[in-house]
Amino acid sequence: MRKFILCKVAVLLKKVLIIVFIMNVLPIHIMPLYAFDKQSFIDSYSGIEFKALNNKTYLAVYEVTQEQWYKVMNTAPFSFNKGGQYPAETISIGDIQKFLNTLNEKTNSKYRLPTVAEWKEAAGEPGYSRDNICNYANIYDISSNSVNRFGNAYFDCDDGYPNTSPVGSFPANAKGFHDLYGNVKEWLCNSESDRTNTCAYLLGAASLAVAGGGYSDGPKEMRNIVKDERTSLRFAGLGFRLAIDKSAINVDAVRDKTAKDNIITPSSTIPVAPKESNPQPAAIDNQKSNTTEKPSTQERKFKFLPFLRD
Repeated sequence: MRKFILCKVAVLLKKVLIIVFIMNVLPIHIMPLYAFDKQSFIDSYSGIEFKALNNKTYLAVYEVTQEQWYKVMNTAPFSFNKGGQYPAETISIGDIQKFLNTLNEKTNSKYRLPTVAEWKEAAGEPGYSRDNICNYANIYDISSNSVNRFGNAYFDCDDGYPNTSPVGSFPANAKGFHDLYGNVKEWLCNSESDRTNTCAYLLGAASLAVAGGGYSDGPKEMRNIVKDERTSLRFAGLGFRLAIDKSAINVDAVRDKTAKDNIITPSSTIPVAPKESNPQPAAIDNQKSNTTEKPSTQERKFKFLPFLRD
């Protein structure tokens, strides 16, 4: 009996050794492709909150704020230097590439800009009309026109913010994302004509898409939700939000809403910005009073908001 048991043990050990050998020689992956499967999380270094967009990708719930930009970059290049939860703006693609390089190095993750397709998926169909848009988005309205006088048509309502507003000041859309329409336009990592860009080489593109309109955009501008812009462009109505693939998340560098920041969180203070006295940014895109000017032949547009027609 004892000899029989020893024989069985020897056979079992032989099978275990064979399995160990195979696992060390062959590229077998026993972990699922997307092991990280929370509905939402917060990047511990920057404080940016993300929500699942689909079974592959997370999208930032809000536009990147000035406080978050300062945590990563220790600079404040904004036209409206209000700090806190106001959106980071006056940001070019070159600026964003530096932001991403720094953030990804600190977190060992691979954050990026959303694609055109991802932005469209997150935005969905607008849940408002021209009559009640001021309740749902920060756009070019009566209050903005009274301060800025851009010269183009504006919405005949008052959203309460003549310029940018703190992110999340307006309700989230049906999918739980804030400010996809209004506040600041958002850079995307590919153009409307190019859906193959992997978002890894932003500076290799001469133009990329922007989306969502902003505080300086009236009915005509809001109709043209996405178009290609020069990557060097900076203006007060242009910011961004981030996205990340589930497979690119470093789970040791994220937390949920109830957890405290982990050890990699930077210790920095946000500079106190002087009080704003209706400053006028040096460059505002798409605010020319000449509405008959034709777009560039390379500019590609698609229309989301037919209800905004004059």
